[in-house]
Amino acid sequence: MYVGGSHDAREFLGTKVCVRDEPPTELTGVTHVPIYDPTVDRAIVENLERVARLVDSARSRGEAVLVFCGHGIRRGPLAVAWYLHRAEHRSLDEAYDQIRRLRPGVEGASEWIGDRSNLGTRE
Repeated sequence: MYVGGSHDAREFLGTKVCVRDEPPTELTGVTHVPIYDPTVDRAIVENLERVARLVDSARSRGEAVLVFCGHGIRRGPLAVAWYLHRAEHRSLDEAYDQIRRLRPGVEGASEWIGDRSNLGTRE
């Protein structure tokens, strides 16, 4: 499982899940699932759950998975952290720590989402 930006998706072979607000018109073979609602400054938990199911399904088939957003700093890491939270029973803080070890510069949800009450964590 990988987290990245749009540029990473161009060459990636495997399942690609885009979590940007708008669908990626420049790419094909991508599942688009927006995970953030800017009108209320809140994550869309139902869509985070959908991404987690997509990742789990692809991984169970032995496929590599890339979850990506524009730059791989905010939305993509949130979706992967949510997957680790749900599938591996980690706290979101622990999941973000794991992601940051491989991708320094990732912003936690607390750094860019105003209303995090539906995430059930301080992250």
